[in-house]
Amino acid sequence: MYAVDEATVPKSMTQGATTLTQVAGDRYRFVWDQIKRLAPQAILLRGPAHLNPVQASGTGDLDILVPTNIAPVRAFLKEQGFQRAYKPQPYVERCRLLVREVPEAYTVDLYQAEHWGLGFRLASKGQVPADPLLACLLHAVADGKGTPYFERTQGGPPWQVEENGKRIFGPFGRALWRTGRTGLLTLYLLLRGVIRPEPSLIVRSLGRRIAYRTWQLTRKMGLEVALLGVDGTGKSSLATALLRLPAPVKVVYMGPHDYQTRIMKFVMEHRSPMPFQQLAYRYELLVRRVYGWLLARRGWIVVYDRHPAERLEPRQRSLRHRIKNVVDRLYAWPVDLTFWLTGDYPTIYLRKKEYSAADLQIIDQRFHRVLEHYGIPFEKIDVTTNDLDSVTEVISDHILAEHHARLSLDGWPGIFRATLV
Repeated sequence: MYAVDEATVPKSMTQGATTLTQVAGDRYRFVWDQIKRLAPQAILLRGPAHLNPVQASGTGDLDILVPTNIAPVRAFLKEQGFQRAYKPQPYVERCRLLVREVPEAYTVDLYQAEHWGLGFRLASKGQVPADPLLACLLHAVADGKGTPYFERTQGGPPWQVEENGKRIFGPFGRALWRTGRTGLLTLYLLLRGVIRPEPSLIVRSLGRRIAYRTWQLTRKMGLEVALLGVDGTGKSSLATALLRLPAPVKVVYMGPHDYQTRIMKFVMEHRSPMPFQQLAYRYELLVRRVYGWLLARRGWIVVYDRHPAERLEPRQRSLRHRIKNVVDRLYAWPVDLTFWLTGDYPTIYLRKKEYSAADLQIIDQRFHRVLEHYGIPFEKIDVTTNDLDSVTEVISDHILAEHHARLSLDGWPGIFRATLV
């Protein structure tokens, strides 16, 4: 036996057992079956239809009510690789799995009691859990899913699909429903006595939202990853492979193609003098970098195909090159992870045959000088002794580990973690 919070879990239920990454079939069924073993009183509120949820079916997350003995369930999910993720409602524990072996993200939401929105519960104790229609109504209104969600899943507005809906929604309520304003509809249900507030939960919900937004302003929630290497090292192929990560990924190309800004398109179309083309090109790169940075702030993994700093020339002392470095550094601020793709130059040459092996070596040596001069942390990967799948596996594991550390509430410090967990 080993301790987890206020309960203990038998080792026999975990040691030597199948893990989620080893399951080739229905992984959600595996998770639900194991949770049901650990907490027989658990109820699947929402989930895939073939698992027979009691309230609503869908294609994704599991919403599970665990009234008591939730600690073994937490321990099981943690052992499977799930990590605590932010959810504004304090009555929900969101656990998310993001690993390379599993092609999509898996999410499990744990409830110890049924609540909705900021912190509302049914006014009358009634049946636990709530009946499917009422639960769907509160999920649409108080949780903010929207009135179209209810009408799509139930086949119409509440007063058309159930007799109780006619009682709740009089002429004024129906008019509010047609506006689609979930905030006003929540207030309406509160005044009608369908739900009642839990003041402590509402205060905690608001506090968690403030803490989370504050935390977002103080750090980047996602990652900026840059691939550095000469032509033929497979940067574009690797960037495309990373799109399959079980997380939001965006590839941003930092090279001289696929121009998006009007300024760059204009100077290229009118064959403007080279100095104007160079300035417009730097502006194009700045726009791309700002775009990637903003996505990373919101939690995306941004993969730069070509490193933003690769055009810097640290050893050039002429005035022209110094001015060029100043301009290039406007978009070359540090990224979070850098992978330097290199290897045997004759082998790399055979892949594209655009530059000689000697030229490729010279270019790669300049890249090394840039990394060393500007103190850019990097991981060096030989792409000629490893195939694309092996390289993708190594880089994916590194990226997901760092991404987990940023998103998981377990790694958040001090007052933020105390407020959010």
